[in-house]
Amino acid sequence: MRISMDDRALESLPLKLSIVAVVASMSVLPAAKALDGLETREFVKRVEMQLDRVVTAAQILTVQGPGNVRTLSLDFRSAANIAFEQLRVGDRPDGPNSSSASVLLNNGGIMTRIATDPGCVICSENRTAFVAGQPEFGLRMTAVLDNRTIIVLVEMV
Repeated sequence: MRISMDDRALESLPLKLSIVAVVASMSVLPAAKALDGLETREFVKRVEMQLDRVVTAAQILTVQGPGNVRTLSLDFRSAANIAFEQLRVGDRPDGPNSSSASVLLNNGGIMTRIATDPGCVICSENRTAFVAGQPEFGLRMTAVLDNRTIIVLVEMV
């Protein structure tokens, strides 16, 4: 590319470059916020999907009966401002949350799924709620018979 013999174009070049720099710097913040919004939506979708997997696995084990086992790999890592704090699965067998799985978020929010059709009883091996604090782990779910009720026991692997 060749500069024309007319030097007047060179006089306006610094002004044009300054305008481009200002416009570009003003668009960085909205672009960063849009990216964070996308990361947040992706994280929330992943949490919903994994909670559905936990509840569905418990329902399948309840239908299949004692002796059946499922192992799930769960990943709640986040690149967004909203992040995983804790996973709670089940409750004591007669507890109010015995058929649910919940994720507590660092902003105070809670995402919950409940097994309703068919309903099931989920708990840890010591018959309390299973609680996990790390964002990535394996979950082993086993159907057992306890006092003529099928219970899905949950443990970390």
